[in-house]
Amino acid sequence: MQDSSGTTWPSASGQHPPGTVLLDDVTAAHSRTILQPVPSSDPNDPLNWTRMRKNVNFGLACAYTFVVYVVIDIATVVYGQVKDELGFSFQELNQSFAVSNAGLGLGGVLFIPFALCFGRRPVYLASIAVMVGTTVWQARMQTLADLYGFNFVCGLAGSVGEIICAMTIADLFFVSQRGAKTYILTIALNTGTFLAPVAAGYIATALGWRWIWWWSVILSGVLLVIFIFFYEETIFNPSPYPTAATDEPGTHDAEKAMLAEVDSRSPFRPPIRLDIPLRPYRARLALFTRTDSSPRSLFRHVYQPFIILATFPGVAFVALVFGSLLAWLAIALNVQATYFTMPPYNFSSSGVGLLNIPTLIGCLLGGLFGGHLSDYSIKWLARRNGGLYEPEMRLWLAFPAILIAPAGYFMFGFSIAKGMPWPVPAVGLGVYGFGSAALGNITLVYLVDSYRDVIGEAYIGVIFVRNAFGVVGAMCLTPWVERMGLYNMFVCSGCLSIAVSLLTVPMMIWGRQCRQWTAVRYTRMAGKQAEVR
Repeated sequence: MQDSSGTTWPSASGQHPPGTVLLDDVTAAHSRTILQPVPSSDPNDPLNWTRMRKNVNFGLACAYTFVVYVVIDIATVVYGQVKDELGFSFQELNQSFAVSNAGLGLGGVLFIPFALCFGRRPVYLASIAVMVGTTVWQARMQTLADLYGFNFVCGLAGSVGEIICAMTIADLFFVSQRGAKTYILTIALNTGTFLAPVAAGYIATALGWRWIWWWSVILSGVLLVIFIFFYEETIFNPSPYPTAATDEPGTHDAEKAMLAEVDSRSPFRPPIRLDIPLRPYRARLALFTRTDSSPRSLFRHVYQPFIILATFPGVAFVALVFGSLLAWLAIALNVQATYFTMPPYNFSSSGVGLLNIPTLIGCLLGGLFGGHLSDYSIKWLARRNGGLYEPEMRLWLAFPAILIAPAGYFMFGFSIAKGMPWPVPAVGLGVYGFGSAALGNITLVYLVDSYRDVIGEAYIGVIFVRNAFGVVGAMCLTPWVERMGLYNMFVCSGCLSIAVSLLTVPMMIWGRQCRQWTAVRYTRMAGKQAEVR
């Protein structure tokens, strides 16, 4: 592989399928990790940014993910209060959760093409602005139409959350760093999903259920202001180098010195051209980033995710596994919100919220297993493979999670169906949280590593399927339980979870052949992206 100066850098041979890269220099006296993808020589390339600059942007992306899932998931802890005050049934409240998932699935299809064509920044800002408005709407809710309308619009606004944050990780970080960064993003997601309802329960008990939404208005409003002034565009569209006149003398001397230090410490990194000026602050915060996109290409980004989903086995695998994890989680959360307010438990809103703590702990530990440990494992496996990294190497750590997640799910479901003491289902939630977070993290990073150049569109298909599973899980829960009973419903859904998770085994065996089979199509679709590194 060559940079713009003609220097050759280590890379996987062109005969290898997409995702297979040379990750470790086993010819050196001491093994060294090779940077993949190879960054350009331009200091404005996000891969060349200083660590602090990367961390600020990534930290804001994590804060965004946290707020999105706060707004989406805190409603379940106040189901009892909302039912008493506004007269909604538990079935209607469960259906509102399904409506939210429908918005989450549809929004990515509609809005991520704008992130591909016009940059990440405008999509982030628009999403947060809409969330501010929808939380005001929810705080003033009176009718069933308000309940469904808020959840759908909020789902649309938050739909880009995981997709655009995964794109941000791919923009900023190398293959050997993505597992750890995805774990950090998972912490933000799970904190919003499981810890925020704990606080919401106490707020609702002390101030009333409407105040959980007024606090969400404040939180999302503050985030919007911070994003306006501090979040930089991470899309990198190679273009002619700017003239030196665009960079005021001395403006970025300190940052250029830091770039030079990074350059000197990193093996296999093309030398950073310090004669290229860094973009000024105003240009970094431009609302739109111009690419070679057109209205026609924008429409193509709407339907192409479904072509990728249907023709790339690796993408379909991740969609099914990740989607099923959300379906079982949606069932567990709705069962928790409904049955723990009834005898023999009779929990208050704060008590229901506290049940999210074991799930959060399990998710954090599972994310660590599937994140940091995954990064270490692929380096070790790549060294044993002559330095060559195959994305399927990440899937080895999925096997414990395949067993642990269903075990926790069965433990939660069977114990609550039998009315066992609350610590038993609470432990089950924690065990399921560990397994689902580990398996979800591993499969998502596998997707990024395999199909980085079409990751935005691949993610759209994955999230669409995932939220379709969530809609089905939430919509079918009440009639499913009425028809089969709670115990048998968990038997059936738990067996389905095992069957879907076991798809990891054939992907371990034939995943490389699948990537080889789709290589030509992948190259063609990658060439049609709005931004090409």
